[in-house]
Amino acid sequence: MKKNKILTLILCLALLAALAVPAAAAFDNRVLEGIIMIYAGAPDEDGNMNYWRGTGFFVGPAGENPQYIVTNCHVVEEFILAGKGAGGGELRVLFDQDDEAEAYLVDYDAEKDVAVLKLAEPTDKRAPLALRMPSDAMLGSEVYAVGYPVAADMTVQAVTSYSQKDATVTGGRFSRLLTESNTGRQLIQTDTALSGGNSGGPLIDETGAVLGVNTYGSNLDQNLFYAVSAAEVTPILQRNSITFTMADEAVEPEQNEGSGGTLNPILSAVSAVLLVAIAVLVLLLVRKKDCRKNDGAVIRSFAPQHGGMTVHIKNVPIMAGRDSTCCTILYRDGTPGVSSRHCQIQFAAREQQFTVTDLGSTYGTFLSNGQRLNPNQPVKLAGGSEIYLGEPDNILRLELN
Repeated sequence: MKKNKILTLILCLALLAALAVPAAAAFDNRVLEGIIMIYAGAPDEDGNMNYWRGTGFFVGPAGENPQYIVTNCHVVEEFILAGKGAGGGELRVLFDQDDEAEAYLVDYDAEKDVAVLKLAEPTDKRAPLALRMPSDAMLGSEVYAVGYPVAADMTVQAVTSYSQKDATVTGGRFSRLLTESNTGRQLIQTDTALSGGNSGGPLIDETGAVLGVNTYGSNLDQNLFYAVSAAEVTPILQRNSITFTMADEAVEPEQNEGSGGTLNPILSAVSAVLLVAIAVLVLLLVRKKDCRKNDGAVIRSFAPQHGGMTVHIKNVPIMAGRDSTCCTILYRDGTPGVSSRHCQIQFAAREQQFTVTDLGSTYGTFLSNGQRLNPNQPVKLAGGSEIYLGEPDNILRLELN
């Protein structure tokens, strides 16, 4: 009954803790409504058009159809160079496999690696994303890179990767905010995996706001990746009079359906205490169970008059014989081979061993192999051993619980 009460208490605490612990912040799928695949083309020396693929995201007033796209300058670099030379280039965005539109270069900053494109008209096929200035207070927070990595399609040939649903989302941590010495641009360092095709895509925080533009990974460490800060994006938008939305720093993340909410610190602290309490109770219960298991053992008597009788033994020695005043394993008077006080059996829980001592019996105490024990000399035996008193019929088996 006591054990059932403890288990019930543990289950109740576990339920309370499960209700109190907030779920991990979920990626806001609405971000996918703001990204786009970009194809930039430039002719080679023979006039054949070559294409480079990247990602971009829309900016603009909240709730309105967007027209402007932010990406990396290096995504459209060949298009820019082709435009300055002979032959010109092509610039397209793909909404879906059979749905594309021509894009136009508005402005770019090669040193900051930021470019702005626009469509001929605003589109209702995508939605603008809000920007948020990164800060050191975000260190360690969850971030997400969204884009169209080429390697994903080369690995899985069945993926078309044109629509917003085909975008790849990878998660990681905001590791550092730094200023690059040679360019002066602000970068965000993360461990969020990037590969070719991710360039130009947004680095998203837990609220769905854009912190930066994913740009490249380190050649020295496969776990270091960088995004150009949103602080480098806003100046190029402002100098071209492009309206954009900044996320309200005071607004908490809006949760997707089915995702966990943000809890106040008191409730979070209570949940932590409950989890610790559960862990302690479980540990105590397990240790108590182990103690019960290891503290005791049993002796089974297979003498005809006992028929497999079980006697539990713990810390107190047990005597076997015909003396009813002191023998726990009691034999009838006249039992062949059994003395009045025949032998004593003791169990050591720590060593998990039995000790058998013949008490100077007339007929002797024997091991299962027929070896007779010397009177009054303790012999240690392991669990599973068998002895017999005088006659082979008077078998005692020493067993661990």
